Amino acid sequence: MTYTKDEQVDCLSQAVTFPCGITAQNRLAKAPMEEIFSFVTRDPNHKHFNLYRTWAKANWGIIFTSNVMVSSSHLGTPGDIVLPDPQSPSYQQSLDAFSTWATAAHGSPAPPDPSTSPSKPIAIMQLCHNGRQSMRGFGRPFFQPPLAPSAIRVDGATNMLEKLANTVVFQTPKAMLESDIDQVVENFVYGARVAKESGFDGVELHASHGYLLAQFMSPRTNLRIDSYGGSSTARNKLLFRIIDDIRKLYPSSTGFCLGVKLNSSDYVKGGLNEEDALKTVKNLALHGGVDFIDISGGSYENPIFMQEGQREPKPPTYGQPNAREAFFQVFARQARSTLAALPASSLPSGKRPLIMVTGGLRTRKGMAEAVLSSSADLVGIARPACVDPHLPLKILDRDLERAGAPVYEIRGASVFKKLPIGLLLPGISTMFHTVLLAKIGQGLMPDHEINFFVGVWQVWIWPLICYFRWKILLILAGWVACLWTVYGS
Repeated sequence: MTYTKDEQVDCLSQAVTFPCGITAQNRLAKAPMEEIFSFVTRDPNHKHFNLYRTWAKANWGIIFTSNVMVSSSHLGTPGDIVLPDPQSPSYQQSLDAFSTWATAAHGSPAPPDPSTSPSKPIAIMQLCHNGRQSMRGFGRPFFQPPLAPSAIRVDGATNMLEKLANTVVFQTPKAMLESDIDQVVENFVYGARVAKESGFDGVELHASHGYLLAQFMSPRTNLRIDSYGGSSTARNKLLFRIIDDIRKLYPSSTGFCLGVKLNSSDYVKGGLNEEDALKTVKNLALHGGVDFIDISGGSYENPIFMQEGQREPKPPTYGQPNAREAFFQVFARQARSTLAALPASSLPSGKRPLIMVTGGLRTRKGMAEAVLSSSADLVGIARPACVDPHLPLKILDRDLERAGAPVYEIRGASVFKKLPIGLLLPGISTMFHTVLLAKIGQGLMPDHEINFFVGVWQVWIWPLICYFRWKILLILAGWVACLWTVYGS
């Protein structure tokens, strides 16, 4: 069905109220993305503050943070943000940084009052534990394995080069004890408390993309024979424990928003499939306490959630369907239909969780169709927000006949296409988009035409050389002294 420009804008401009009572000013959500700014400390810093202030001025309905790690020993990148350590001497300083981050995301001196008419974006902190996908040495000694539901390492290799890369980067994880699981629950609940006390409006539990909660939910990575494994209900036990403990601390009546990012499928043999995922969606609604479900898919073994990075889509033909938009829209429609079929009397709050779909959405037309086709209540926009941080202002502008993210390719990245390593191109794309985010964090406008290597040099390599220049000079001086001692005499 074809919708007019005004119908599309009307649809996307609608305010949306979550079951907990908080209201987003429109349906557009800046989805979570890796920023990788926190190399020196594990706290948000001035780059984060500048970036989120920029987004807050752009009329987003919801702004999600990057994934905040609940375990300092299971990082995804060396620049991840980690929850403040209560035992650290700089604990209060870290909490202050989180508060500044929340204020920046709201775009105002104080968080908006949910009881008043919405005028600022809702700010949601995403909480994550990498589990077995934490690469070797990221947050722990080089030979110390990560924790996971079972001792199943990241694989997915299709050739010898990929097998070698996986062996170097990933380790066989250590199967978690029940005490380890209890600690993970405490960490996520602590993350919700940090979010609330810092001024965020809620949290999203990252149970997608092959991270720890998704590892527990997948029959491929969870081979446990205790109460956390076996049936789909048992595999979901950890997620529901976290939901329950967060809701004990912050009931829905407090207005604290709680969401789950969920895989529609792992897209690997023996992994979570759509039937399992639909059952989880239904159980989340019947269980209660969840305000929204963010639909995605894939893991490091099949990174479909990063597929945009392999080849940017061709320019969309306006007025015709674009197959590249809304990667997970079919499943999202099934999920929303499943929830709509549930009697209100069967839901603890009488209200169903909202469905959000993220991935591939680039044009006003595609975003509106995701909502008007009853596939989603909210549309998540990630990489287009790197290229054009003010995108919602254009999407919701009735004076623009057509609106969407610029179409581009990553210049200089074609050299990597010849290397048969599945994670390489998605990783290059992620790094390229962090370059664009860093530019915004520096107070500049992103340039999506920049060469990949030039951008990486400007944003990552040269600043790190400058930061560590004295250490580098001392090392070079030591080498010169050694060579002079050996050969100079």
